[in-house]
Amino acid sequence: MQTITAAESLAGEDLWAVFSALRLLDDAAEAVGDAAIEAGRLVDDARWENQGVRALRLVLDEVRRALAWEHTQLMLLRSRIAREVM
Repeated sequence: MQTITAAESLAGEDLWAVFSALRLLDDAAEAVGDAAIEAGRLVDDARWENQGVRALRLVLDEVRRALAWEHTQLMLLRSRIAREVM
């Protein structure tokens, strides 16, 4: 049976540097993970915004058509009245 032993044990300062580096890597990984989650939210928001803008455009187009129809009706009525008077 073989045993593995470290040729040298880490000195206190070296051990502290290793743990500090691990903590910094943990912090960096957490920050990147949080950024990825936030990016996903932004994608979802943009998708909703696009759907909302598309829906708004459709409603505005309906309003434009209704107003154009009303305008035509008013102009026809005006023409009839003008013909009756003249």
